[in-house]
Amino acid sequence: MEDITLKTIATKLGISISTVSRALKNHPDIKETTRQAVYELAEQLDYEPNQLAFQLLNRRSNTIGVVVPKISYALYLQAIPGMAEVAERHGYQLLICQTDDNYEKEVRQIQGLLSSRTSGVVLSMSANTTNYDHLLKIQRKNVPLVLFNRDCEEITCSKVLIDNHQAAYEATAVLLGQGRKKIAFFRGPQHLQISQKRFEGYSQALADHGIVPDPGIIKVAEQEKDSMITAINELFDSGADFDAILAYSDQIAQWALVLARQRGIRIPQDLAIIGFYNEPTNELLDPPLSSVSQPAYEMGVKAMELVFKELNSARFAFERVVLESSLVLRGSS
Repeated sequence: MEDITLKTIATKLGISISTVSRALKNHPDIKETTRQAVYELAEQLDYEPNQLAFQLLNRRSNTIGVVVPKISYALYLQAIPGMAEVAERHGYQLLICQTDDNYEKEVRQIQGLLSSRTSGVVLSMSANTTNYDHLLKIQRKNVPLVLFNRDCEEITCSKVLIDNHQAAYEATAVLLGQGRKKIAFFRGPQHLQISQKRFEGYSQALADHGIVPDPGIIKVAEQEKDSMITAINELFDSGADFDAILAYSDQIAQWALVLARQRGIRIPQDLAIIGFYNEPTNELLDPPLSSVSQPAYEMGVKAMELVFKELNSARFAFERVVLESSLVLRGSS
């Protein structure tokens, strides 16, 4: 009996082998009519994928690329061991890259991973990425791509996230429940979707409590130290009335706490502060910083599991996994 291969299906349908492979993986570039035709013929011929042949055909290595903004951030420090555990279980190793939130560096690193024939890519995008051609190139190469932590609605692939809207909503609601009525918000770059979702959650919580957001106490801060300090000092120097701060990252919240204390502002009596990510250093501050905690290790495990699920499945459907976050209240609020 003849072995049924991708080439068999491609020959019978008059299309390329790569088109058949992408169709079986629900690749967004493949037309629905083509995908359906491939599915039906694969079912009719009782096609079973030969993963070893697939890897040899594509000359893939036994490595998975992991690209993050800052390895030093607690979220990534905790997520990467989870990724490594899953990769090692499958006989793979990780190639870890750091972009420093630099778009050009991210593009170069992705190209380097593709050139080294990496078998998959797990990515938390740079805060400055607004062009996604390099991500589309990953998919054109038929390499599994999983986004984690930072979402990108323009890219159709598997993703592992938290509900940033809900997390910010709940943090804002807690501050409102404590009697705080003038809650300032530090948002990141407006094109960064996690920043936008957190801002929307903050705004929705205020609206649900009959409060109109005050543009005067909403500031934009990049992740660089100088940008954060400048934005925080601008708020303090503005003379605006506010009694709480919700920041889209712990780095901003930590600097807000330090600079507030330098100005003689009592935390939390005069000003409550909550951040995002629950960095371990939060507990060392005076007072300790409240923060939204993400299940980082579990995010890493799930992201890597999705890479191998796509690698080992001929009919893989992209998945969007949303894990639960939790608000850790400490002395700053």
